[in-house]
Amino acid sequence: MAPVPEVAVILGDYSRRRYLRFALASLAAQTLPRERFEIVVTKNYLDPELDRALAADGATVLFDEEPRIGRWLRHAVNACRAPIVTFLDDDDEFEPERLARLLEVFAQHPDLGFYRNRVSVIDREGRPIPFAAWRPHEQDLGFDRLGAVYLAPGDKARLLELATRTTHATFNTSSMALRRELLDGDLGDGFEMTQLEDLYLFLTGVLAPSGVYLDDRRLTRFRFYSGNVSRMVRWLGYAEWSYRDMAQVADRHGRPDFGTWLRAQSVHYGRMYRGSSLVARIAARGDRREVAQRTADYLRFLGRHPKERAWTLDTWAAGAYGIAYVGLSSLVARFARRRLLARGAA
Repeated sequence: MAPVPEVAVILGDYSRRRYLRFALASLAAQTLPRERFEIVVTKNYLDPELDRALAADGATVLFDEEPRIGRWLRHAVNACRAPIVTFLDDDDEFEPERLARLLEVFAQHPDLGFYRNRVSVIDREGRPIPFAAWRPHEQDLGFDRLGAVYLAPGDKARLLELATRTTHATFNTSSMALRRELLDGDLGDGFEMTQLEDLYLFLTGVLAPSGVYLDDRRLTRFRFYSGNVSRMVRWLGYAEWSYRDMAQVADRHGRPDFGTWLRAQSVHYGRMYRGSSLVARIAARGDRREVAQRTADYLRFLGRHPKERAWTLDTWAAGAYGIAYVGLSSLVARFARRRLLARGAA
């Protein structure tokens, strides 16, 4: 019988075949011997030639059309044999030493449950993007001061401050690994409901009775391009209810501090979703009555949530467009289209 691998890599590809070969090449280049890790490829399409090649390399290939990303990934987790699982989005890549490094950290800390490393950023073609052009959560400069951070199971009280203000440790699924058993039971059931898998995986590390290690090394290449899912308007709607659901999970597991923060984020993304959806309907020359109803809903939402009523263009432009659209639909639609394009949400 073949030995049980030490770590499983779940490579998820949902309708983006273009980059899969680069992700696979980064796995082939790992310094960790191939027999020490398993590869589970889950995708929503069939490709007989690719599937035969993956199987010949010893990979497990799953065909899964489940649209909810947490449930989709949990199906793959359940197919793994290794006690530790890590994730690789189809458009990201691992540095050659990543798998060896995370196993080294798990070996150093037997009570460790969750691991996360920093990223470097590449463009659509895989070329490095200059550091100055990286966004703050990609630079993650807090770790330049802190170095690597290990928090033992009983020493995780300061994780909210650390992960949401000092660092950006909740970002990027392809930077995360955890013990497979943590996604059993209630935490695993909650994972199935989410569309924000990176944040939920981090939350699992917070709530589980095990340690957390935040590595300051940049061991994942994150591919940034205009088609990333988080730039789409509908993602804002996913974020609203995913944050709300995670707040309930945090409350059930005794972290009301995270629950409060997650609910505030749900409200914030709810406002952004309603505003962006309104602007999108105006840009598409939507029915005036529908636009009027959406405008009223947006303004009522602001009325219920005063902390979201900042005096910024981002907050009030949607309502202003909606009111003006009733009488000047053609002109306002042009302004709305320009705004969507400027925000990369078209």
